[in-house]
Amino acid sequence: MTRPDDDWTDLTQAWTETPDPEPRLDASFIRSLRRRDRLARLNFWLEMGGGVAVLGLMGWGLWRGIPLPAVGAALAFALFALGMTLWSRRGDPGLLTDTPQAVLRSALGQARTGFRWALSGVAISVAAMVFLILMLWVAEPVAEQRGPPLAVSSLFLAACIGFYLNHARRCRRRMAAHEAALAALRSPEPPQA
Repeated sequence: MTRPDDDWTDLTQAWTETPDPEPRLDASFIRSLRRRDRLARLNFWLEMGGGVAVLGLMGWGLWRGIPLPAVGAALAFALFALGMTLWSRRGDPGLLTDTPQAVLRSALGQARTGFRWALSGVAISVAAMVFLILMLWVAEPVAEQRGPPLAVSSLFLAACIGFYLNHARRCRRRMAAHEAALAALRSPEPPQA
């Protein structure tokens, strides 16, 4: 027999509630998606702002008499970097969190955007190395002191390339995991005996 002080509310609710056909959304996963989305947007605007600032500095340098080849090379580098930044953000799906499939599609889109960002970072770092070499050979006042700035800058850019390649590797792993999870959600469950 039952005792009068037994509380059967939880069992009653579990018995009467209809089962949820969708898997539950993981709150920590959604928080990490939101955090990545904020960081990606902040990074995009900082990179675009930096590119515009470089363009402004080149205009000022041209007005102050910097040689035209140096201004042209800086302009080409800044436009290349801005173009790569825009390319890396193309097809951004935004943040969708209404269903598990939408969350996974958002996560997959973020991973793809992060992968393109890493590839563009590698390309920009290589272009920066070429730009730096050109600038050190064009600038006459530092002709006798080219070694140390070139060595330090090359080490820094090599470290940046390593960071970007590591980020690309992590994004590829996330893309594979999200694609597998999406495929698992799409496939019907096998009948249970």
